[in-house]
Amino acid sequence: MNLSSDSTSAGMKHLVIGASGQVGWALFAELEQRGFDCFGTYNEKMPSDRTLFKLDITDDQSVSALVAKVKADCIYAAASYTNVDGCESDPDRSYAVNVQGLRSVAQAAVNTGARLIYFSSDYIFDGLSGPYDESCQPSPVNVYGRHKVMAEELLNDLLPGQNLIVRTTVVFGRDWQKKNFVLRLLEALGSGEELPVPEDQIGTPTYSMALAQSTIELVLAGKHGVYNVSGEELASRYDLALAVAREFDLPEDLIIPVKSNMLDQIALRPLRAGLQINKIRSELGVAARLTGFRQALKELHLDLEAEVEAEQGE
Repeated sequence: MNLSSDSTSAGMKHLVIGASGQVGWALFAELEQRGFDCFGTYNEKMPSDRTLFKLDITDDQSVSALVAKVKADCIYAAASYTNVDGCESDPDRSYAVNVQGLRSVAQAAVNTGARLIYFSSDYIFDGLSGPYDESCQPSPVNVYGRHKVMAEELLNDLLPGQNLIVRTTVVFGRDWQKKNFVLRLLEALGSGEELPVPEDQIGTPTYSMALAQSTIELVLAGKHGVYNVSGEELASRYDLALAVAREFDLPEDLIIPVKSNMLDQIALRPLRAGLQINKIRSELGVAARLTGFRQALKELHLDLEAEVEAEQGE
């Protein structure tokens, strides 16, 4: 993939906080592929295909020391506690990671003059009137969403005009820890397991590599403020699950449509959520590599097949 035509971008140094997670992994891979000087961090587990710095973002001094050492031009804050029910059960942990941890990263960015790119969510909305554009006012219905709102607000206080807030949703793709909805579904269906899937939780599923590519294009274009970066099609989790089964030739009858109130979920979910991507489309055009979920699943299928072939060739 070609580098941006901006001649000043080639020497930029990038630091991905949370490069072991799904979004951070995709970002790191895309930055490496483009030939950028990039560094990354992990907290508990490090993927075998890269060398990262160990970092706990709740340790303010460690964050400050690492950011000062790397001296990155751009810092991607991709580390967060994303277990929505876990956040509801343990709001102190959610606050420590999703708010205070981000504050540490943001303050370190202030100290070094780095640009900060933060990943937020459509869970900042109540899910009554989605999909949402960038001007819609947040109205979260759970702890995770409230803490994402607080994180956005503190960024605007600490780094006015220097931050880029990327809101996304229902992210799926290659993930070495296999934590995302699609990969868990593939594993369950492949083993013949019946799986209840909510038919009333609606969003705009997002391919992780498209998210990484579009985010980097925003950075190279010098954008700041809030941008929605997601897939272009609305779908329920049930719609997405059926599409997964069809793309990977797995049994659809194992997917059981249910209402959210039938599931053992502690936190409320914004039911009709999702994001509108008119802003990034109009400003980046074809550089916003965002597709519908069916096309994204085809790309994921090819990526997973290539991954298997590479492993077999070793």
